[in-house]
Amino acid sequence: MEPSDFLTRLRAESAHIAAFAADRDLGAPVPTCPGMNVGEVLRHLGGVHRLVLGWVRTQHRPEVWEREPPGGDVVEWFRAGAAELHDELGGHHPGEPCDTWSPDDRTVGFWWRRMAHETTVHRADVETAYGPIGPIDARFAADGADEVLSLFLARRREDETHDPVRIVGVAAGSHVWRVTLRPGSAEVARELPDDADAVVIGDPVAVYLWLWGRRGDDAVRVCGDRRAATALRAALATATR
Repeated sequence: MEPSDFLTRLRAESAHIAAFAADRDLGAPVPTCPGMNVGEVLRHLGGVHRLVLGWVRTQHRPEVWEREPPGGDVVEWFRAGAAELHDELGGHHPGEPCDTWSPDDRTVGFWWRRMAHETTVHRADVETAYGPIGPIDARFAADGADEVLSLFLARRREDETHDPVRIVGVAAGSHVWRVTLRPGSAEVARELPDDADAVVIGDPVAVYLWLWGRRGDDAVRVCGDRRAATALRAALATATR
């Protein structure tokens, strides 16, 4: 994908969330975020947008940022923060150096991509409160599958599990990954293993949402040991929380 596609996606998804939630019941529960309602998802995402806005402007992670609307209009507060973040990111070249939490990508482009996917996943959350999830571009979804595996899962920290080593293949259309799960760590390569314990197969959107825990196992096809696929989802849940 072109870097500009991420910035375009951030703006479009943010605007969609604001328009979709306007004049609806913000107390509606969000099935994909148990225990949260729509208003709380908007506050969370609006807070993340403001966190990143401060991060880009100061070149370090802020200790304090606005997480709640000063008034009562959550939707307008969210809309304003998303627009401000888009304009700030758009004022920089994607290759420009910028502090991030990734040791491998210290550029503004990291935030373009990260915020596009963060916002899209939460757009899906908001939609589930009122009905089905709307369309997601397949090419963008494949990139999102790569991001959650290569960025989040590969940074998985040591934990106390003693699960066996498992190898899981992931196929999202023509995009493939080999995931080697070890206790407290994971390795990700862009190839389909021939020695996999399990292979998760689906179209890019289904796999994207499954990896993020926004779709159940019925959205994808699992070949092989389902326990290995379950272990992958559990590792991702830990890595992305």
